[in-house]
Amino acid sequence: MKRIITALQLIMVFFYQSVNAQTFEIPSVDKNVFYDIIEWKGMGSLLMSRDPLGNTKQITLTLVTDTKTSVWDQKFNPKSEEFYYIASENARYVYFLDNLNLEDGKVYFSQLNSAGNIKSTSVAVGAAVKKIKNIDYNDLELINVVVTDKALVHHFRYEDKSTKSVVEFATFITHHNFLCYAVELATIPKANFKDENIGSWDYIGFTGDEIFFAARDVIGKKKGWSVKSFSSKGKEMSNMFIDAPDHELISVENIGFGTTGKHYLKTDKMNDRGLLAQINGSIYLLGGKRGTGSATLELFKYEAGEWKLLNQMQLNYFIENKALKLGIYPMNEGIGYHLDHNGYNKVSMISFDKKTEVAHNSYTEKTVYNPSAVFNLKEKSEFTVSLPTEIQYFNTEQLGKEGAVTFEFVSR
Repeated sequence: MKRIITALQLIMVFFYQSVNAQTFEIPSVDKNVFYDIIEWKGMGSLLMSRDPLGNTKQITLTLVTDTKTSVWDQKFNPKSEEFYYIASENARYVYFLDNLNLEDGKVYFSQLNSAGNIKSTSVAVGAAVKKIKNIDYNDLELINVVVTDKALVHHFRYEDKSTKSVVEFATFITHHNFLCYAVELATIPKANFKDENIGSWDYIGFTGDEIFFAARDVIGKKKGWSVKSFSSKGKEMSNMFIDAPDHELISVENIGFGTTGKHYLKTDKMNDRGLLAQINGSIYLLGGKRGTGSATLELFKYEAGEWKLLNQMQLNYFIENKALKLGIYPMNEGIGYHLDHNGYNKVSMISFDKKTEVAHNSYTEKTVYNPSAVFNLKEKSEFTVSLPTEIQYFNTEQLGKEGAVTFEFVSR
């Protein structure tokens, strides 16, 4: 059972902070006002600032790491006030999308790399799909948008009424040259979905240039998942079937979590028997197991053809007839999650190592942009970022005001 941060530990943390904290300021850029902050996990905090008079839509990004200064400032021009931040663990690029659903078959975006270089362009995603299937891109339903280390990935679904089937597509826009490659994941007769053990396809993660998708499936009498992987240029790299665990898992509603298209869209809330994640070359499963008047959230790792139980968390107030709403964010330390059930609406993590301390914080929209929130118990106005040797603390009440903002660093 993982250790949960207690009130006594929290008091000790505050005492430690008061002794070891270092405070420094980040000055405003071009008389802009800092209005928002987001985390680039593993890198630091991205402060966002803009002209307070609204004379321009230009956004300035300021990266703050453990160097005690801003590393760089960079600017981009979104097409409108609403845009979408797409980031993932272990991806060296992040994206600011102007549109989720295609506009004239295209996606418009600004790409940012870890060196602070930014490029803005558009890519004809619909044309790439049309090369492998002669369909109108306006009929594609967007399911997810994610970023991997090598590509920006879109996942689409198409209902083929002529064959009464559902066709799943993925497209990959390579980071360096913005070429778009499309693949067909599968074609599934709609009648097959009457079997509760057969599900739609879903992106589950990446390692290097191998990008993974999975769908709940049945082969013979065996229940489990079909899993496929592709390179960023659309070459199929693996195709396998993974058996389900021996005991039946609770049905969960996948609500999406993290800076992905699934979270922003809030439309494809599939019911599944646990959620798969692929990270650093391994496949994990997070699901619920029924108990007597209770349930347990369990984390498994797939090894040598079997599921090995790594960690678990007790759900003390499980209600059988209420949906278990669960979204996950794969991380190097474990599987971050947003769990919404019977009054418990929290973000936390089930770690790969049982000894890792985690925190349970109330879910807010800001926690989506702050994956490190699972490591530190915090107040609602706090934004905390865990770095290799230190923890950044930032009070979001500073946002929207003229002048510099203050960060506090505490040694780990």
